[in-house]
Amino acid sequence: MFKLITTLFCILCLISTALADDKNQPAKIEFGMFVTNIHDVNFSDSEYQVEFWSWFLTDDISYKPSERTEITNAKKFSIRNVDVRQINGRFLHSQVFMGTIKQYWDVSKYPFDTQKLTISLEDTLDSSGELIYLIDETSSIANNIIPEGWSLESFEVLPTITSYPTTFGDPRRAADTDYKFSQAKAVITLRRNGLRVFITSFLGLFVATFLIIIVFTINTSAKYLAIIPLQPRITLCVGSLFAAVGTIYGLDAKIPYTTSFTLSDSLQMTTFAGIVLAIISSVASDILIKAGKVMMQINLMMAIWSLFLVLHIGFNAYLILTSI
Repeated sequence: MFKLITTLFCILCLISTALADDKNQPAKIEFGMFVTNIHDVNFSDSEYQVEFWSWFLTDDISYKPSERTEITNAKKFSIRNVDVRQINGRFLHSQVFMGTIKQYWDVSKYPFDTQKLTISLEDTLDSSGELIYLIDETSSIANNIIPEGWSLESFEVLPTITSYPTTFGDPRRAADTDYKFSQAKAVITLRRNGLRVFITSFLGLFVATFLIIIVFTINTSAKYLAIIPLQPRITLCVGSLFAAVGTIYGLDAKIPYTTSFTLSDSLQMTTFAGIVLAIISSVASDILIKAGKVMMQINLMMAIWSLFLVLHIGFNAYLILTSI
């Protein structure tokens, strides 16, 4: 009898321990989404707008995601078409999120860039010790919503944990408290079809480069120098300068400021360097020829011409080919 009582007591202890462990486990919420719209992709304001269906599957009747879930990287968002249904003893909550999302744009390879659009959803009440997201693998994105000029590289929804180094005003917490919250993060990877944008956006730099090449061609030919004076060559340089400046103003309105070195920076800097070289070579050519130093003039012009080809044509061609 004693052994039987002991055995029953051990079984009861194991059951109670298992129930306690299960009670201490965080609630698991199955989350899924279907992106139905992406529009107003705005580089200058670092934002885009998105709309998507979302669903939350849970066993908890008191859980109301529309009242406690937010898009943490949104400037503003709203929720509509809230619905809840009981299916096989579980509760399926669905709603449509619409939001203006803050976005960091990587323009280092503009206009041959690839952008990762992110949407971060988070529960605002329970930490990751009380609630975690499980991702529904059927989450997807509509193929017909990709903005014109872009192509979809990939779409994925990932479960992540976000840390907040704060007590949120709770006096019971230590000052070094690090709150962690479960987060569902959607990543939409888009690649720009940039050839047309490249031609139209940098057309002024192409014109400036063409004028610079004309000046260099004149300066390296004794025949052309004999019939074309200094003034027309300087005028061509000034024309290339205006074309380059106009392009810069147009680019500043299209792409955001960045501290990293970009393809656009390279094209602009080497074009202006070419303009300076064209002016120097024009003045130096006239001075050397009038001084009777024809061979020195020829050697100097060939050196400047080679420097421009390597600096502007060669280096930028390398950057463009590695960006495509």
